[in-house]
Amino acid sequence: MTRLRPLHYTVIALLTLLALLAAAMYQRASLKITETEIIETYASQYLELAGSGAKLTDCRARPGENGTTRMVVICGPDRFDAARHYEFHVGPLGQLIVKHGPGDWATRDPVAGREAA
Repeated sequence: MTRLRPLHYTVIALLTLLALLAAAMYQRASLKITETEIIETYASQYLELAGSGAKLTDCRARPGENGTTRMVVICGPDRFDAARHYEFHVGPLGQLIVKHGPGDWATRDPVAGREAA
């Protein structure tokens, strides 16, 4: 069996510290952007997509259902309407992961459709 030399321990320690530093920087970056800023960003996109009759108050958010989605911004009337609903699945840093709109509901399962009435 090969014995580890002090140089090996030093390399392992440096790699561990580098990984911890990267994780801390990622965490800090994800905390810089607030949920309100995220909702406002995607609500403004909704206003552009939906056109007349759309309001900022049509948008709400739910927590993401998995570790890669921070939240789902749902925009549209209170009751789900496939012709007027949009969903923006947002990542930890506020980036858009996927957008679903009126043309997608035949093949997608909307979060808005699963909300309690």
